[in-house]
Amino acid sequence: MFTCKVCGFDKLEWPQYLEEDKPNFIICDCCGFQSGYDDLDQGLTFEEYLDKWIKRGAIWVDNSQKPKNWSLEKQLKNIKK
Repeated sequence: MFTCKVCGFDKLEWPQYLEEDKPNFIICDCCGFQSGYDDLDQGLTFEEYLDKWIKRGAIWVDNSQKPKNWSLEKQLKNIKK
């Protein structure tokens, strides 16, 4: 499993970036960030995207992947800086 660089969701099936930081165009089931689109095409940093997602209510893109007793606070601790 892989961790989202934006929200810290640690159950992504594929890495968001490949060797040499090439985007894999993976969409996070939690925050919806798509590597290669939201950052390179739309020009958002991870921090900017995270801030917007939280301000919109931190709503999951795929609720079927949301763990029981999910905690945004705990998940954010998975983010590597």
